[in-house]
Amino acid sequence: MKNYLKQKEILFVIPARSGSKGVQNKNLKLCAGESLLRRAVKIAFDMDYDSRIIVSTDSEEYLNHVEDLNCSTKFLRTPYLSGDSIGDIEVLTQSLHSAEVEYNENYQCLVMLQPTSPLRKKFHITDSINAVIKDSWEASFTANKVDLKYHPLKSLKISSNGSSDYYLSEGSKIISRQMLSPTYIRNGACYSITPLSLTTKKSFIGTHSKIIETEPMISIDSMDEIIKCEEILLKRFENNCE
Repeated sequence: MKNYLKQKEILFVIPARSGSKGVQNKNLKLCAGESLLRRAVKIAFDMDYDSRIIVSTDSEEYLNHVEDLNCSTKFLRTPYLSGDSIGDIEVLTQSLHSAEVEYNENYQCLVMLQPTSPLRKKFHITDSINAVIKDSWEASFTANKVDLKYHPLKSLKISSNGSSDYYLSEGSKIISRQMLSPTYIRNGACYSITPLSLTTKKSFIGTHSKIIETEPMISIDSMDEIIKCEEILLKRFENNCE
């Protein structure tokens, strides 16, 4: 008898490495009354999809921190996936294969929600997922537009002889802002990708992927940014209660 794989729409992966250098145990820090890690897990549960939710971490403490939320806490990362030189693609690929084996499931789309982007809203996630499962993009990710003042073609560097130079040689041709095309920076609110694209193209970026433009959003890397996000989240809560 054939062992058919069960089908699910979404595999949510919440990556939470414990070895943050900027803010120790950053993913466990409280922001507006909830830790960054728990906030990411909870919004995944709030999404209206047939899904599996996994926390991918190298820390038993982190798994215990979300144990009551009924997400999967079976997948403690192996040592080679625990360093700060490991990229998202390796972590997501390991999570995908582990979930397929553990639950005997196939997934239409893999979705990564980084805990360090607590300002995400549900529609950011929905827009990213729909780009993949409804509009047939192989991948999509949220990003916000960069102010033209900080455009890459306006960036400078100091050369080895101490003189100034354009960071990109094409910058010398720019004489007005009207010559600059918009650029975007990823903000970590949501990444979506098909399992096939993840395992073969191994990238979210390229001709197969779509940018989901959002408002400017903080990707936390300091305590000051946690405090700023807390202020924004508390203000949202107050406005919703009015």
